[in-house]
Amino acid sequence: MQKIIRVVIVLLVILFLQACAKSKLVTSWMDEARTGYHADKILVIAVFKDPVTQEIYENSFVDLLKSAGVQAVAGNKYDLGPGKPRKEAIDSALEKSGATSVLITHVLSETKKVTTTAPLDDYVMYGGYWDSFHRYYGYVYEQAWAPEDTVEKRYERREVTLFDVGGGKPVWSARSESVNLEGRLRADDEQLEGLFIADLRKRKIL
Repeated sequence: MQKIIRVVIVLLVILFLQACAKSKLVTSWMDEARTGYHADKILVIAVFKDPVTQEIYENSFVDLLKSAGVQAVAGNKYDLGPGKPRKEAIDSALEKSGATSVLITHVLSETKKVTTTAPLDDYVMYGGYWDSFHRYYGYVYEQAWAPEDTVEKRYERREVTLFDVGGGKPVWSARSESVNLEGRLRADDEQLEGLFIADLRKRKIL
């Protein structure tokens, strides 16, 4: 019973923090001289240290772009590797994919905050009212202290930039702020990518 209560409390804390952890677009910019530029096929690259995180992010972004009616391909299909890819590797991926734009995401800054849940009084009841087993007036309580639990929140600021392959210059860029919990599967990625796509559509780039 004690373990069940502990698990429920931890889950409630995590759900509460997730509800508060909303991703948001901080700023966005577009080269006004490129008004009318339209991204037809995009190579999506995430510059993350962890290859699994990178693949999840890139594939998710590609899926959302395709849902928006845009041709897109993930950088992980071309063995760019985690971290900052070499220019030669990007050029090779662009040539193989036929992409005319490249969308690069990288982390600007990262800070961490640990939240500790206080111990919980867990009162366990043995027997019942005039319980026949104990032969006496029931309600016996035992106080058990649940161990403390911690939840780590990671605040990230990212920058996403869209480059025109032909011109080699940035057409659009945006910065975001988001929160991830203990490196769990990045539940907020789709929401964040949706914000980027919405801004690109607003500026008629997509």
